[in-house]
Amino acid sequence: MPSRSEKYLALLILATLLSGCGYTSRSLLEQNVRSIYIKIFDNETFRRDLEFDLTKAIKEEILLRTRLKIVDKKHADSILFGSIVSVRERVLIESPDAEVIESSVSTAVRFSWTDQRTGRAIIDKYKVKASAEFIATKNEDVKTGEIKSFVNVARKIVNLMERDW
Repeated sequence: MPSRSEKYLALLILATLLSGCGYTSRSLLEQNVRSIYIKIFDNETFRRDLEFDLTKAIKEEILLRTRLKIVDKKHADSILFGSIVSVRERVLIESPDAEVIESSVSTAVRFSWTDQRTGRAIIDKYKVKASAEFIATKNEDVKTGEIKSFVNVARKIVNLMERDW
């Protein structure tokens, strides 16, 4: 037969388990967020017009992998916005003549996702980094690397949106 202290300990453990900690194991996308407005990302780099390619990649990834509808701001349940913090190219392989053979583009983005109805941040100021390689001998260039890198960033953002918190 359990002792009195064992009974209290079991009761304390049960109460703790039942009270929970306020977190849910459900995906954020399972909540009642059905639509999203995606603001064109800001660009903190000196490279021009990157924000349009990144925003396009994010929209395509959301349409491809989620059930969210992309709508205008007025009709959206949620808003996704952010900023390109850095885009850097790094040469991986050079020829003996110093011509680039293979290179890499790394992108860092900071973003937030907010429930527009409540004003509550779903994801707040999260930083994502991704990179992609391109091969000059296959007629790829820095632009190719940037686009691939943006697609990788978009995938990471959607993964975070679907993450169980």
